[in-house]
Amino acid sequence: MKAKAAVLHAPGDLRVEEVELSELGEKDVLIRVEACGVCPFDIRLYLGLSKLPLPKVLGHELAGVVVEVGEKVSRVRPGDRVVADPMVRDLTCPFCRRGEENLCMNAKWPVVGFTEYTVAPEENVYKISRASFFEAALAEPLAAVINSVERSKMRLGDDVVVIGDGPNGLLHLKVAYVAGAARVIVTGMMEHRLERALRYGATEAVNVAREDPVKVVKEVFGEQGADRVFVTVGSTEALLQGIKMVRKGGTVVQFAGIYPETGIPISARFIHYSEAFLTGATNSTREQFRRAVKLLDTKRVDVSDYVTHKFPLERAEEALLTAKSLKGFKVMVVPTMKE
Repeated sequence: MKAKAAVLHAPGDLRVEEVELSELGEKDVLIRVEACGVCPFDIRLYLGLSKLPLPKVLGHELAGVVVEVGEKVSRVRPGDRVVADPMVRDLTCPFCRRGEENLCMNAKWPVVGFTEYTVAPEENVYKISRASFFEAALAEPLAAVINSVERSKMRLGDDVVVIGDGPNGLLHLKVAYVAGAARVIVTGMMEHRLERALRYGATEAVNVAREDPVKVVKEVFGEQGADRVFVTVGSTEALLQGIKMVRKGGTVVQFAGIYPETGIPISARFIHYSEAFLTGATNSTREQFRRAVKLLDTKRVDVSDYVTHKFPLERAEEALLTAKSLKGFKVMVVPTMKE
């Protein structure tokens, strides 16, 4: 079976063309894609900042409708509204056997979203009932945020800083409150996004172009600083700011990838005397993905106003550039949309 898809042939060379879908196996599900979010990783691939073998169909934050199922599929059937986890883990490597599936040594991402149809293993497909396709398509980034918050060892009543006012930053804001945070400060540079953070309940929304965020954090939370700091922008400066904000014994989580690869200066005395934790967070486990779908479908994490731009598949490049420009908030490609 063939389907139209947005295929990246080289940095800056994205073409909408027909591709051959993988054959539907006995435990596979064929999904008609109704919505797929634009991820920062898609933008980095398009710009050539991240590297994967090309050509490649972009997009991995997807939701849609089941069209056909393999003969041994039992959990879903044609017509079901679903969201698909794009990451296929081998479940046999040392990390998977320890329950750290997000770090799978042999992970693959065959489930793609900038396409009319995609094939996913049944175990990666989750039914939705209340969530819209646009809400459900946020399950993949939300699952990664759940992993990030759980990596931080957050406790009830914690004071939290989220560095970054983008879609993933504000998902951290929402999940932090679900996890029991008492106060959350969001820092960023876009006024319309900082205003959104305040609508979502941020204690303070700091424009770093006008205020010193470290000073604001110490004024609001006290000189000891924040219990947990989440760095959701790919910037060494932001990471170093986060280290200055965290209290002794607290945690800084680097959520966003930093490109190009670079080191950071960090004091050995700080490491020794602060007992602060500096960690990263990447991908998610199957259980975290399942809980992300549940949080979206029950509206416990409300993303009903997240999507500001929708583009048909033929304008996928425009979708990438719109997301890169930061003019809107969450950008979606809608393969079923007609121009």
